[in-house]
Formats: sequence, C-alpha cells, structure tokens
Amino acid sequence: MEDQIKQLIDQVSDSGWKIQKRSLIMTRRFDYVNYDDMRDFLDDLQDLSEGDGFYPDLTFSRVHVNVSIKSREDDKFTEVDFEFAKKVDLLAKNAITVVKGG
Repeated sequence: MEDQIKQLIDQVSDSGWKIQKRSLIMTRRFDYVNYDDMRDFLDDLQDLSEGDGFYPDLTFSRVHVNVSIKSREDDKFTEVDFEFAKKVDLLAKNAITVVKGG
C-alpha cells in the first residue's frame, strides 16, 4: 500500500502539485490570462466539490487560484485525496487559457 501511495505522490508531483509533509497538504497554483476564465474554473471546482463532498482550501486573485487539499486522514494521504487532485487537474485542463505554472 505504501508503494502505491508513493506512486500517487509521484504522479501528482509530476503534474505540478507540491506536497507539504507537515499537516499533509497538496497545493497547486493555476494561472489564467483573465478573470472570466479563472472564475469559470472556480465555478467548475465548486460543482466538483459539492459532488464529491470535499472542499479544498482556496486562495485566489484576479487571474490565479491556489488549491490546497488537506489529507482526509490526519496522518496520511489516501487514494481518494489523490483522485480529487486529478479531478481538479482535469478541470484546469479543460480551461483553454490555463498557463502552465507552479
């Protein structure tokens, strides 16, 4: 099981997520060229969160969104956490104006 979690960590890290080991948080910044596209991403993320019953922490400005996913268990990430991160990535990829960023 630990090998599988390590593989999942590697996968999300490759797509731009940063893993913070204390407090077990995955974070990623999504940059957009304009407010409307950023807002569309937030609306889609709201729908995803409501559907999954999981609400990440968000900070945003006019053209970027920082998404932070806290571990659903206190001491480890689960497959469900990584699946949610992948779903967020898919939402961002569907937005035409996503700029690759940290």
